[in-house]
Amino acid sequence: MKIVQKKILYIPIVAIILVTICWPSNASACSLMYVGGDYTDDGANAFMRTEEVYADSNKIYYVSPAGNHKKGETYQGCYGFTWEFTHDSYEYTARRDDNLSGVCPDCDGTHKHTPYEEAGTNDHGVTVSATQSLDANEDIQETDPFTEVGISEAETATILLSEASSARDGVELLLDIYDTVGAFEEGSGVMICDQNEQWYVENLSGHEYIAVKLPSGVCFLQHNIGVIGRIDLDDTDNVIASKNVISVAKKAGTFVGDEEKNIIDYRTSYNDYVVIWDEDWNERVRERQAAGLNYLEGTDKWTTENALEDNDYIMTNLDEDGNITALHNNLTLKDSTMSLADMLAVFRIYPIGHEENVNTHLYRFYPEQEQKLGTVEWFAMDNCMYNVFVPSYPMLLTDTWEGYQVGLDEEGITEQKPKTGDYYYYDEEYHVHPSGWEKSYIGTFSALSGVLTHGDLDEDQIKLAEYNLKQKQEEFFERFNALQAQISEEQSPTAREEIMTEADKEMAAEAHDLALALYRYYTYGEKSDLIQNVKGTSPIVPIVVILAFLLAAILFGYRAYKGRQKRDRQEKKVD
Repeated sequence: MKIVQKKILYIPIVAIILVTICWPSNASACSLMYVGGDYTDDGANAFMRTEEVYADSNKIYYVSPAGNHKKGETYQGCYGFTWEFTHDSYEYTARRDDNLSGVCPDCDGTHKHTPYEEAGTNDHGVTVSATQSLDANEDIQETDPFTEVGISEAETATILLSEASSARDGVELLLDIYDTVGAFEEGSGVMICDQNEQWYVENLSGHEYIAVKLPSGVCFLQHNIGVIGRIDLDDTDNVIASKNVISVAKKAGTFVGDEEKNIIDYRTSYNDYVVIWDEDWNERVRERQAAGLNYLEGTDKWTTENALEDNDYIMTNLDEDGNITALHNNLTLKDSTMSLADMLAVFRIYPIGHEENVNTHLYRFYPEQEQKLGTVEWFAMDNCMYNVFVPSYPMLLTDTWEGYQVGLDEEGITEQKPKTGDYYYYDEEYHVHPSGWEKSYIGTFSALSGVLTHGDLDEDQIKLAEYNLKQKQEEFFERFNALQAQISEEQSPTAREEIMTEADKEMAAEAHDLALALYRYYTYGEKSDLIQNVKGTSPIVPIVVILAFLLAAILFGYRAYKGRQKRDRQEKKVD
């Protein structure tokens, strides 16, 4: 997702100039990682993605009911794209930008729509993650420009989750839209999956794309950069490409490949990762790519100098002799398998984990399970460095916790210290949390992130939060293991939904309450039984322990002194 929020219009002209020449904190640098089942400890194919906009932005996480959109209904998105639904929409989980006030924060529209509804799973098992912004080079954009009526990131998940009954169905639907009305404003990297197939689609211009079915033997990580490299388009079982993908690149003068053999190096021919981005944003993406790759491979070879070059993480379906083979790259993972905790850890690495994270989701797919249990999601909102991921079977959720569904005004930014309210101080400005933030899941974690990122805390104080959040995460690991067994044994579909929905709400509330307790502890010195220190006790306990130790030492010393006096008297009597 790459947007500039409207609040920038209220910043003085000098600030606008600074934003123009500096890395744009109001723009995203989203992260996406896929880990095939050959590299996971339980054999599940998995992907993880974080959406970013700017610190303190608000998102809504909810369940869209079946029939929310009716057959024949015309849907109008944020911009020029419209869609007529071919059937009543499926039920699905989703997160979207907050337009609960009736006004869209992205397009100012007051019509009914779901802006940037960027990820979710429908009741047919289709999972979509749709706002990984990409760009083509300037020559490609001139040859195949984006269209005013094309589909944008803002609408992709809404349409696919409403309409598609399988991953392949969703891929074909999206590609048909690209073929006809095209894409709006920018390219995208889109994950479209079910428990049996996981597809990754790169669209970098108005109408040209390549979609690849991801095998269990590949792992890739990307931050707003293309990762589909040299592809033989004759592999029609695993590759779907636009019919003009080669001819458009040839016309643009950027084609790299072998036209006679129907081979294109898509990344080299289409992708831009230097020209269009401003220098500071480019540097930030390089830092994230390098940090993630170094973690995955256990090396320090990746730097900002080589992180975006055509290298080991670029995928191809050709072997060294030019024969079609399974999609692969040349990454060498430091561990033979990755656990759930390992995958979450990648997104907690700075600068991948950052205060501009808005929501992050990890999906794991199990083809051997029945459909409703074939997809597992771990979900967090706000800064991944200081967070707890809440697990669920998304197809069993009938509702989400109320704290996920709180509408908030934009944060206030002022150079004058506020007389009331909660805020954090950063870059000579006070960022004031909107009214009601403490009732909101993302609002509360955002407030905690502000304290931990910009507050005057020492290393031990920050470790206190990290320890407590880690303890809660490990507790959720254990609870979900027990929950999986309980749900598997339950035969009633309704009972399963009730168990999962209630458990999801309970865990979300507990994570929120811990974050709020930590915030109040740091900000107001409030004590809470929810907080444990690094030894597993509450912050007040170490003081009590020290006092008890001192008292015991005094008593011991006093008794020793009295004992010595008694021995001295006895010795005098003997003498």
